Amino acid sequence: MSDLDEFKATYFDECSELLIDLEEQFIAIQDGDKSSDRMNAIFRAIHSIKGGAGAFGFTSLVGFAHEFETLLDFVRNDKIDFTNEVIKLCIRSNDLVADFVEAARNGEELDPEYGATEKAKFVALCKASSGDSGDESGEPMEEFDIEFTPVLVEMEAPTEKVTEGWLVEFIPFRELYTSANDPLLLLRELAELGDVEVKAILKDIPLLTDFEPFSVYCTWEITIKDKDIEEESIREIFEFVDGDCELKITKFEMPVDEQAFKEDAKSEDLEEDEDMPSFADLAAEIAPKPEPEKLKPKVADNAADGAKAAPKAPPVGMQSIRVDLDKVDRVVNMVGELVITQSMLTQQMDDNLRHRYQELVRGLEVLATTTRGLQDSVMAIRAQPVKSVFSRMPRLVRELASKTGKKIKLEMVGENTEIDKTVIEQLSDPLTHMIRNSADHGIESVEKRVESGKEETGTIRLSAEQAGGSILIIIEDDGAGINRERVLQLAREKGVVGEEQQLSDDQIDNLIFAPGFSTVEEVSDLSGRGVGMDVVLSNINKIGGSVIVKSVPGRGTRMTLRLPLTLAVLDVMLVRVAGCPYVIPLSSIVETMQCARVEFGRLPTGARVLKVRGEYVQSMDLASHFEMTTDVDEKDRFVVLCEAEGTNKLALIVDAIIGQQQVVIKSLEENFERIEGIAGGTILGDGSVGLIVDVQGLKNSISNQRTVAA
Repeated sequence: MSDLDEFKATYFDECSELLIDLEEQFIAIQDGDKSSDRMNAIFRAIHSIKGGAGAFGFTSLVGFAHEFETLLDFVRNDKIDFTNEVIKLCIRSNDLVADFVEAARNGEELDPEYGATEKAKFVALCKASSGDSGDESGEPMEEFDIEFTPVLVEMEAPTEKVTEGWLVEFIPFRELYTSANDPLLLLRELAELGDVEVKAILKDIPLLTDFEPFSVYCTWEITIKDKDIEEESIREIFEFVDGDCELKITKFEMPVDEQAFKEDAKSEDLEEDEDMPSFADLAAEIAPKPEPEKLKPKVADNAADGAKAAPKAPPVGMQSIRVDLDKVDRVVNMVGELVITQSMLTQQMDDNLRHRYQELVRGLEVLATTTRGLQDSVMAIRAQPVKSVFSRMPRLVRELASKTGKKIKLEMVGENTEIDKTVIEQLSDPLTHMIRNSADHGIESVEKRVESGKEETGTIRLSAEQAGGSILIIIEDDGAGINRERVLQLAREKGVVGEEQQLSDDQIDNLIFAPGFSTVEEVSDLSGRGVGMDVVLSNINKIGGSVIVKSVPGRGTRMTLRLPLTLAVLDVMLVRVAGCPYVIPLSSIVETMQCARVEFGRLPTGARVLKVRGEYVQSMDLASHFEMTTDVDEKDRFVVLCEAEGTNKLALIVDAIIGQQQVVIKSLEENFERIEGIAGGTILGDGSVGLIVDVQGLKNSISNQRTVAA
């Protein structure tokens, strides 16, 4: 990959982050928060996207972003009212910017007329608001295109003998420019605070022979002569480049010679200064000449007086770097191998060796602790908040409410819950389908809700929380719930369920995940084709997760996604079944017991159950289930009581419990094929392969067997 390709990859990564932030900002604005801070954040994001696009020659993106930026500038300067129609136009335009970015990423060209309608609306709005401020062609003048020059900006003579204000030393780092930020934009915003002096410090510009293209030689000193300005107002302007520059803000109070100031201001008339050096003049001045001691950049006298060399200071603030995910994955794999090696060494230590080599034992204990810490650190690098997925849902709900004519609000809880990046990437489609299902099938119309005594506005609640080694994502609505009679009838008509089969409520609820199943009689752009919920189940199963549905007719439906916290390393209980090692996720285990100390019973169907503190729990002999034989006596075997979904439990009968350890998960589907009741495999410390038990999968297999038998 060339340097240019690396820069492009960084730019597109930043665009993705900026577009997510824009989505959140527009959602907040739709909710009524039209503060100047949000408008400034939106303007800066679009400006950054445009700046980077210009650097790489993405002309279509630059053209659209520029027109969009012009509209935003008119809005934030209160020249255009931020009505609902303008907000909708901005949200639509944000989608178009995302399309232009995606096209640039893929090296594609969109239709030249793509976005032309929105651009025409931008121009019309700006023309209508600018009045007589346009030029002869009728185009609005863009006030933010006024450029600053590296000299003092003309000020009116103060009427007081003492001037109070702020001195701002602005020293940009290289990172500020690689992020497509423009210092002139910051200076323009500062000029809006009050009377300012801008002094460009060019003292560090080297000879052309020593000039580094990507180095930063220009810094600024800005004097703001206004005692009523707060320091926080100044820092807010620079918050977008925090960490990419050094910023020193100092309050001052100095006497002023009024007459001298007037004479100085008169001599500094910016309109008539014929001695103002151009960039070409500066370049000629710093070119190599026979007398190096005279080679100093020529600047205006007022810019040279008192100028200080820019200090070579390291960046301040939180530091971060962008790392390709493949590199992180390689580190994760190496940590996994380290976990296996550490486990192998630990297993080789018998009692005799432990007694003879105590220092070695202590070293292995330190190695185990260090390995665990390293594994946690690497997993933390891959972890991301689910907010990146959740942030897309409020807008989806608004669009669904508009299409269906219903009143729907979305509540989100736990957006900062962190989960493995690989898992997050698989979440977008399932959540989209489930939200659409709740809005279209769950939430009733306004009339029906009023008739049933509910509020006119239906509620969809989206939440995320960590539960042991899993993440629970819950989608809950207060709609009509699942019409089980209708679902069962359609399932029988479609041949999904036999005419004589009797299903429990939970089994009927889960029929909505059957391929091709839909309760909608007419196909629309929202639903009716029977594609959606089966995609949810398929995608969640692929990442080792599960879905459970709970519905109360007339009150609503609750869907729970249980997802693995990580797809790399797992804490497990190692057991033996018919001489073979199996591993059970520690997060699923409630307790372990000896078979000799528990009481078993039989259901009328003949199924074996375990009685635990007055509760009957389904039991499964793993040896019998996997068609193996064991010679271990029943009373010497063990019961591992596991939790499947919610309060559902399953008692697994095994031959022996070996111990607790960490394992590295390996996919069976990639190397072999999918096995019902097995979530994957792992390499144990002695080099043997252990199969990872899928507790929920085993629980489902029991239910399926009973359904077929019925």
